[in-house]
Amino acid sequence: MGNNLIQVLLASIKARITPLVSKFRQLTSGSFVRARLIAKIRQFFVKLFDVRPKNKKDYYEVFGWLISKKLAYAIVVVIGVLSMIYLVSIRSMYLPKAQTDGIKTYDYNDVMLRFAKGTVRIRGKSGYLAYQGDVEKGSVTGYGNLYGVDGTLLYQGNFSKNEYEGSGVQYYADGTMHYKGNFSGNLYEGNGKLYRENGSLVYEGEFARGMKDGIGKLYAAGDKPIYEGSFSKDQLVYSALLGKSTVEVSEAYKGSRTIYRNESDFTVLMPDIQALYVGVTDENNLEEKVMVDSIYVLKNSLKIGNQECTTIRDLKEVFGDIVYEGNSIVTLPEAVAINYLNKHKQTLNGSVELETTDDYADVITVNRIQDDYPVYLYSFRKDGLLYTFVCSDKDDTFSFYSMMSEEGGE
Repeated sequence: MGNNLIQVLLASIKARITPLVSKFRQLTSGSFVRARLIAKIRQFFVKLFDVRPKNKKDYYEVFGWLISKKLAYAIVVVIGVLSMIYLVSIRSMYLPKAQTDGIKTYDYNDVMLRFAKGTVRIRGKSGYLAYQGDVEKGSVTGYGNLYGVDGTLLYQGNFSKNEYEGSGVQYYADGTMHYKGNFSGNLYEGNGKLYRENGSLVYEGEFARGMKDGIGKLYAAGDKPIYEGSFSKDQLVYSALLGKSTVEVSEAYKGSRTIYRNESDFTVLMPDIQALYVGVTDENNLEEKVMVDSIYVLKNSLKIGNQECTTIRDLKEVFGDIVYEGNSIVTLPEAVAINYLNKHKQTLNGSVELETTDDYADVITVNRIQDDYPVYLYSFRKDGLLYTFVCSDKDDTFSFYSMMSEEGGE
């Protein structure tokens, strides 16, 4: 009997609890919650857009105009919703996106880039990949690749505070290697190699402040060595050849050459470095070596320090007083220089008439020089050297110039 009483009691409790459980399940079910939520939202927007005023209290008076309060409220809500949608749509401008390889990507002006460290990607202004590599404290520092707008690799190597620093490789716009070596402050510094656009080597050696400076080698097309010697501010130091023997010059200059000789002069044209030299026999030397007495540079400009001189006026500013100025009759080295220049462009008074005998392919004996070919000369002294500039007449420009030791000039 006791068991029957307990069963009746349990059945009675279950009968009362079951409806409550069913009701709770109904109220917490996803479909019921969604339905109630949608109904509430619908009711909210119905009330929101029911902008018809009921009485005068439902208006705002603005500059004599009556504006429905509900309409104004609805407009504010709509503007707020649209603003939220806009901010969500442009969130990529403020938050880096993770790539499949785990490298984060930032826009170049992204504030978050200032706090990034390690390997990242940086997009340029138009959205192209501008850089991939190391960053630190908001700047490109470490190893990385710099790209152009068209995706071409422009530089690969080390950076420091957004500048090329250390070893790296710079490329032409078409992807051909331009320079390989050391950099400092975006400029070539230290040892490096400079290449032509066709891939052939131009120069190998020392650089300073972005220019050939120090000891280096020049190359012709096909990586054929032309010259090894001293350079300063992108210019070959021609004066370094003065006082050397012809054997020493031959070791330095490997390009093509032509020897012109007569009874008194011995002139060697070196077209690959746009120069020629005059050799004389050193009588004080037991071996009677032929030594370089003077160098002619076949260029109509001269760089002294940071100034490029192209006129006599420029030269006066750099050198000061003129040592000699006046007319002269052309000499053999001047004639060789004039004829070489006239093969490329008309200069001075045209070519000089020479009567010659070809002893060999690269050795020419000059029997007679035109004896009425005039030139006008300006001479200056500087740093132990005598510079002579050759003009067609008393003029403000020169076509080429020579250098010799001041002692030899006297």
